[in-house]
Amino acid sequence: MEWEKILASSVVNGTIKEIYLKKIPVLKTCNNWREVEPLGWVDHPMTHSHYKGMLAKLNGKIYFVPEKIIIALSEFITWKIALQIRVIKD
Repeated sequence: MEWEKILASSVVNGTIKEIYLKKIPVLKTCNNWREVEPLGWVDHPMTHSHYKGMLAKLNGKIYFVPEKIIIALSEFITWKIALQIRVIKD
């Protein structure tokens, strides 16, 4: 529960710490994708993974949505992602 509160407010002024980005759950399925609120685009390589997709809020919680899911849904939903979120290393 404590991590959920920290992660919900982890994006500040278009930046997020790398340690928080690692802890954010991936949103793969959703009952209503139109309720997903985009926060910004992330493109950040790490040692063993590459985060490329968007950060989004759903029901007050923050999630990472991979690029492949965004592309798959693009014919049904037009995402308006204007902000590029910068990742800060700890």
